Amino acid sequence: MKLIFRYMKPYLLVILTVIALTFVQVQTELTLPDYMSGIVTNGIQYGGITETNPNAITAADMEKVLVFLSSEEQKTVLESFELVKSGTNGKIDGQEVTFKEDVYLKKDDLQNDALTNALVYSYIAKQYGIDTSAPGAKRMIEEKLTGLEDNYASMARLYVRNLYSNVGLAIDQIQTSYILSSGMKMLGIAALGVAVQILSTYLATKTSAKIAAKMRRDVFEKVESFSSSEFSLFSTASLITRTGNDITKIQQLIQMMMRMMLMSPIMGITAVIKVMRYPNISWLLVVAIGVIICAMIVLAVFAVPKFEVIQKLTDRLNSVMREFLDGMLVIRAFNSQKQEEAKFDDINTTFRKTDRFVSNVMNIMGPVMTFVMNALTVSITWFAAKQIDIDAMSIGEMMAFTQYAMHVVMSFMFVTATFFMIPRSMVSVKRIEEVLNTVNTINDPEKPKQLPEENGSLVFDHVTFRYPGAEESVLEDVSFEAKPGETVAFIGSTGSGKSTIIKLIPRLFDVSEGKITYCGMDIRDVSQKQLHEKIGLATQKAILFTGDIRSNIEFGRDVSDEEMAKAISISQSENIIKEKEEGLNAPITQGGTNVSGGQKQRLSIARALAKKRNIYIFDDSFSALDYETDKKLRKALNQLIEETKATVFIVAQRISTIKNADKIIVLNEGKIVGEGTHKDLLKDCEVYRQIAYSQLSKEELA
Repeated sequence: MKLIFRYMKPYLLVILTVIALTFVQVQTELTLPDYMSGIVTNGIQYGGITETNPNAITAADMEKVLVFLSSEEQKTVLESFELVKSGTNGKIDGQEVTFKEDVYLKKDDLQNDALTNALVYSYIAKQYGIDTSAPGAKRMIEEKLTGLEDNYASMARLYVRNLYSNVGLAIDQIQTSYILSSGMKMLGIAALGVAVQILSTYLATKTSAKIAAKMRRDVFEKVESFSSSEFSLFSTASLITRTGNDITKIQQLIQMMMRMMLMSPIMGITAVIKVMRYPNISWLLVVAIGVIICAMIVLAVFAVPKFEVIQKLTDRLNSVMREFLDGMLVIRAFNSQKQEEAKFDDINTTFRKTDRFVSNVMNIMGPVMTFVMNALTVSITWFAAKQIDIDAMSIGEMMAFTQYAMHVVMSFMFVTATFFMIPRSMVSVKRIEEVLNTVNTINDPEKPKQLPEENGSLVFDHVTFRYPGAEESVLEDVSFEAKPGETVAFIGSTGSGKSTIIKLIPRLFDVSEGKITYCGMDIRDVSQKQLHEKIGLATQKAILFTGDIRSNIEFGRDVSDEEMAKAISISQSENIIKEKEEGLNAPITQGGTNVSGGQKQRLSIARALAKKRNIYIFDDSFSALDYETDKKLRKALNQLIEETKATVFIVAQRISTIKNADKIIVLNEGKIVGEGTHKDLLKDCEVYRQIAYSQLSKEELA
């Protein structure tokens, strides 16, 4: 998680904003059930009456109520009302009324509990036809009220409704006004909740996408800095999966963290607080949550260990698919389709079974949550009905409790989704950390030295090299000097170390022992960027990139038309461009699959020659060229060397390609067994002589 928090740190202000918006959203969602309860209870059940002390009461009704008050209480109540004579016009709760009898109008909004109790007594007396003037009337009323002490407010509001009707108020209008007012407030709150949700979702999505983009860029840049040693730690398919699939999973986790993981506790805690207002049935929610937690634990035991397996299987699947696509022509040529299909089916079947198992396990949560929610709803209805029957709970309160309970369950559903998402995403986080935390074996010095502009000698000084983890050396005690203006060629049997020497010059690997100096400086003491700016490289495998011919030759550098024309001319690429209608703008597909091997080599050579360099390296870059093109290219290259005094290194298998080199180095099993010109080596080096006579006749070698 440290990796995720490190990438989230620059967006702390946005995250705090999302937290605030999420809090507002949750509060709006959890406010709506209260309004709904109010509409059902106050608006429908009580006809829009919310007060337990009437704002207006007829003089006749007041006399019935005062019977149940002490003389002191009667005085207090009467002081809070003003007597208005019949025939007077008045305004009560927004209604214009002409009073048909004397009416008491309330002066202030002060609540009087004694008056409320008196209203309840009067209401019961009316309901049961008890004569309030008869002896023992109060005792009879109290018997009827036994066990209903908590419902005085409800009975008082029902009686206030009757009192308002006696005053002449339109109860239907009061009810409609209350329902419309509450409904408009609900719409406003709902609209605010929707707006806040849209904004918070937008910010969370945008932020997670930015973090994922930054993470991909960092992984890409880290991979760019890898030497060949680091590349051996990760397969190409694995790096592609990590950059794509794994970072996408991390992006989804971050978005979920900013939305669900924030919303779940806020919603759950707030809903639980509201649920605790109904202690008689809140235990139902505890049981439901216990069932959910047990289900989560059981499913986690089976599903979580499979997440890492799935990611590794994804790597293998991509690797097999990439190998199949790269070797498609060879597979067809050898009629090996069935074997490849069997290989693919094997890994694909394993992947399918594992993924299906995890999906099935996780999909069980859906029915479990549905069952829990439905069972909870039925249980709430059953037990709440009993509370309603004894008037300990209203229908609106039951509906509000049901919604609060569903919100608590929903918050646990979010937690469940997060619970399964985090372990799966943490596998991806670990895989990204492996790439980002890989220690590069080739690094720039803290204070790099500056190479001179002019070319200088490149010297291998007792160089020994072995690949990381290998016991045997590929090169052993290799020493030679390449001076400015010289062409140095390497030849030898397969595996003799020719390409390895070439890879050491631009520091694709670092020497194990000894050193390589250029212009008198150890190349490890200069920055890789400056060293690479001195080198033009045509690799053993000609690689072209998606784009066109021009972009492949320029390769992100500022190449003038004159430099472009010269590179094309030396590399013998003019006919390639002339054959294309678009010329330099002719498209090149990924990997250069729409050009031949020889054309790829020539364009790769043109790329190496497009900018003036002090050192040019051609690692078996002429192998796909015909003899005539090879001869013309070498002649043009020799002219370039004479003009620029550049040092040229050539790795080749053909004697004809290198026999005119100033210095030929013959390698055998990682050691130099011959060094000199073509003529000298024919006389003194048996290995070179065997290679030469296996390719050319004595007359051609003369």
